[in-house]
Amino acid sequence: MSPKEEIQRANEQVLSATAKGDFLPFVNALDDSVKVFDQVEYLYDDKASFLEYLRSIIARAESTSYTFHQSSCRAVTDTTVVVNAHDRLFTVPKGGGLAKVQCGRATWVYVKKGTEWKIVSLQSDLFVDGSHSNGL
Repeated sequence: MSPKEEIQRANEQVLSATAKGDFLPFVNALDDSVKVFDQVEYLYDDKASFLEYLRSIIARAESTSYTFHQSSCRAVTDTTVVVNAHDRLFTVPKGGGLAKVQCGRATWVYVKKGTEWKIVSLQSDLFVDGSHSNGL
């Protein structure tokens, strides 16, 4: 199986779980030294600091799901694969209220470390004008 096919399969498993609100496969795919530029104006310099932020979002929600749309996957080398996509974070707050939908763009960089593929860089930007929030 090619590196691209390996990541397509691994990414499908991660995203199938996050679409159902199960973030454990995503957490397991993150490298300990992952660098994350997320939708807040902050660089998370490792897995632990990013997970603290992610847990705070999930703790405030009744349910949370995350999906990709129009994703592309390309192998840069035999050990580096880049995934680009439009993403959608759907959060239902605890205690009721309107669900929050955030749509944007994402880039995940996978690197093969030994026999495992790990996400070493993750970037996610919101669409600021909301014009892309309806069809994703």
